[in-house]
Amino acid sequence: MRYLVFIALLSISAVSLQAQENRKNRLKSADEDKAKYEKDVFNKELGEKSEKQDPQRLYDLIPENLPAWFFDPIMVNPIRIIGISDPGMKREDAYSQALLRAKAIYALINHSTISNIADDYTSLHESSNQSTYQTKFQDFTLSKSRIAYSQNNIVILDTFYTKYNEGIVKIEIKNANTENFDTLEVKGEHLQIFTERGSRKEKIEFFNLSVNDYKQMNDSIENAFQYNFRKVNRDFDIASIYGSRMIDFPERSFNYQSDIDFVKDSTDNDIQSNTLTLGLWNAYLCGILNNVTQLSKQLASRVKNSNDFYTLKNEGLIRTVARSKARFEINKFKLLQNQIYIDLYGETRR
Repeated sequence: MRYLVFIALLSISAVSLQAQENRKNRLKSADEDKAKYEKDVFNKELGEKSEKQDPQRLYDLIPENLPAWFFDPIMVNPIRIIGISDPGMKREDAYSQALLRAKAIYALINHSTISNIADDYTSLHESSNQSTYQTKFQDFTLSKSRIAYSQNNIVILDTFYTKYNEGIVKIEIKNANTENFDTLEVKGEHLQIFTERGSRKEKIEFFNLSVNDYKQMNDSIENAFQYNFRKVNRDFDIASIYGSRMIDFPERSFNYQSDIDFVKDSTDNDIQSNTLTLGLWNAYLCGILNNVTQLSKQLASRVKNSNDFYTLKNEGLIRTVARSKARFEINKFKLLQNQIYIDLYGETRR
């Protein structure tokens, strides 16, 4: 009898051990299937990579330390301007593009004619069982500048080449009494569209800058660029053309820091910050165009308001049109938690 009980217990133990082993094998197989799926399907389709397998991402996690002179991007006396290239460029091309962009920013903030038109549309659609409220706010700012200048009066003071292959140049424009044989044409555009229909909300923004540099003396440096940045909620699209080339936007994790000990204060709450996750130039340009849009309404020398009501209570449009000639100076420019804070001071010019 004892022998039979021993045999029964031994059999139960063997079955239990086998069941545990089977569970371990199933779990191991499931883990292997999950890892294989992530490697072969999930990561491939969504572009996800393990940081252990991606030295580039680990390298990008170390912030680029920007030079102190970068944070004096716009000075009036003497005239000094910062220019920034796209990421992922060779050093020589990056510096050439940054130089052209520095001249463009100078023209944009010193010699622009700014036009702004804002539409605020509301409607209420009522039916037997529900009412739908819809709003649409559209704000478009166009800045144009055309200046004559001399290439001989431009001096490059400093340069810096980041780990993301971005060129940064700091230039000084001398007020020398020389003939201006060169011409620079700049056009900046900022479009904001906010729509709300019921519980659905959408935000669309465009930041565009185009430049043509007409030099009397022919040289090998490209003399035109166009930069278009579009945001739709959290999605974005960047198209950058330099000369006749489309610049590829590299997939990098952009992180920056400074030796300057910037501190956040209460006035920063009134300034729209610009994330650096898409590179220096993107944040720099968006910050400047945002400021131009905001200040264009305050500095407008001519403002036109119109109100159109399509029905007495259900639809309405308020349109504001403003135009001015303005120049700008930097009031604040600092870096905090991988975000740039730019605040410009503006005044009208004749």
